[in-house]
Amino acid sequence: MSVSIIGLGKIGTAIISHLLVLGEEVRVWNRSPAAVETMVALGAVPLSDVRDAFTSELVLSILFDDAAVREVITHEAIASATGRDTLHVCLSTLSPSLADELAMAHRSAGLGYLSAPLFGRPEAVEQKAANICVAGDPILIERARACLESFGRVWAVGDEPRQANVAKLCGNFLIGAAVAAMAEATSILSAENADADAFMNLMTETLFASPIYKNYAPSVTGARPLPASGLALPIKDMGLLTTIAAQSQSSSRLLKALCDSLSRAQELGFGAQDWSTALGRSARIASAV
Repeated sequence: MSVSIIGLGKIGTAIISHLLVLGEEVRVWNRSPAAVETMVALGAVPLSDVRDAFTSELVLSILFDDAAVREVITHEAIASATGRDTLHVCLSTLSPSLADELAMAHRSAGLGYLSAPLFGRPEAVEQKAANICVAGDPILIERARACLESFGRVWAVGDEPRQANVAKLCGNFLIGAAVAAMAEATSILSAENADADAFMNLMTETLFASPIYKNYAPSVTGARPLPASGLALPIKDMGLLTTIAAQSQSSSRLLKALCDSLSRAQELGFGAQDWSTALGRSARIASAV
């Protein structure tokens, strides 16, 4: 099977080595050529035009946000597919409305489309430990399964592509809520001059012995900050989920509180940090005032 990768950020580059191991013909496109050259050295085939990606049997796109997807995945690019068996799997976390547009555009062109945003840092993708939320035609999911399972576990969450995007945003909200709760708890302990790290060790070894708490707790307390990844993505994602909640008139008080906390952390100058580090520092500053 020929597979095209559109977008060679940390996730995209981590996926490629797994596909090469499968023996697939991997073709790559990226806006900056340096990343393409690195992947070519591993055995990938370079593409100079994103439209050429849609001549492959499978297209995996991993772009930053709605704006990047609209710029790159144009109607012209979709229409350039030379065969009707092309399947596009979008791994980006997008707004449900854009997922609907993409599904319709692909359907009109006679192409398959799936939304498949994933949970997992680049290290998780490298270790084949990503969790991939997939939604769309079950037959198409089965066609993409082998490639997707080369870097993670596939979780089918619906028959409409937009459902995977909503599921991913809800998952990110649950992660953010956990991080924000840890930040506030440790700030209260710090204000009492208690050992916040010892407390979080207690929690993560007993009541909250799960990856999210174990991975983020040391970063929240400041003991082992995670690599700086910035607040742009979580702020973008929580903004999308806020819009969805408003449209469906769903309760979103906790979501609003998380959005406010992220905005406050950014205003305090922590916008370049991982959200666990940023929320932890912001909460400690608030408790010290």
